[in-house]
Amino acid sequence: MRYKDYQFNDFVLDDSFINFATNKNQQDVGKWEKWLSNNPKNKETALEAKMLVSQLRFKRQELSSDFVAGEWLKLSNNLSLPEIKPQVKSRPIFKRKIWQYAVAASLILFFTSAIYYFSSTPKCEEVASYHEIIVPKGDINSSILPDGTLVSINSDSKLKYTNCFGEENREVFLEGEAYFEVTHNAKMPFVVHTQENVITVLGTTFNVYAYPNENIFMTSLERGKISVSRHDKEIVELKVNQTYLLKKDCNKSEITEISNIQSYSSWKEGKIVFRNQQFTEILRKLERSHNVIFDLQKNEVEDIKYTGTFTSEDDITTILGVIMLTTPFEYEILKDTIIIK
Repeated sequence: MRYKDYQFNDFVLDDSFINFATNKNQQDVGKWEKWLSNNPKNKETALEAKMLVSQLRFKRQELSSDFVAGEWLKLSNNLSLPEIKPQVKSRPIFKRKIWQYAVAASLILFFTSAIYYFSSTPKCEEVASYHEIIVPKGDINSSILPDGTLVSINSDSKLKYTNCFGEENREVFLEGEAYFEVTHNAKMPFVVHTQENVITVLGTTFNVYAYPNENIFMTSLERGKISVSRHDKEIVELKVNQTYLLKKDCNKSEITEISNIQSYSSWKEGKIVFRNQQFTEILRKLERSHNVIFDLQKNEVEDIKYTGTFTSEDDITTILGVIMLTTPFEYEILKDTIIIK
């Protein structure tokens, strides 16, 4: 599809995309939802455009010739555009109405683009800008979002939301791991976008594990109810004490009952929990929690699995020493790099 090269301007000026953003044509809605699921690289730009189009909420109505000419004149003066004088030649009523709707539609589209690029005092409904929380390796961040939702963000993670959050939507974009205690709002669902999945809630407590460079996506539900969708097709609902796990490489997912569901979010208290995890997964988690770099030179230990619990206060040498009791390896520390051999 030609849409793969679309920029922000292209989306807001496309009739079928406007139908999708305003939910006016179900065929266009289905087409664009499918396109978004197949084009994750363009998804953020498209969602920004959708947000802007839907928030402007232009009402469809017949406009008089004088109004159209006057509004165009004001807009052209503000933007230093050449004056365009409407024709005064009489026309049949039917053709005149068609002309009025056509010009009105053009004005709506032009206003959308002009407001976004030229407004000197941008507001929430005019410009979609992002607030970003970036948590480096070795740190954990706790923040209260504008709607009162408490979010804890694990190390090496990023959370984004627009300036309209809490007013027009409650959508966030997550790369990494975060724990949400969502403020209830039945009229405005809370939505978490990740690279692979979309999680929709009304008010609940849950953990999301969604690092882009890892093979698994996982979310665990402590309280309330959430739905998980993937590529706008698969929709599953989680109940309390359930975990949804997706293995990206084989495209397989499963739901599991967990007796101690709080252990999945125990990282908030500084705990580092390994549940029958491969050695390579353990090293990735330790890289984030202790801000170190591992150089694995002993391939024989890659798939060895380990179960145990540590804390972020434990020294990295202490943790490695305990793991070495059941896993045959040695290590050497060179500044911030730990060589496993």
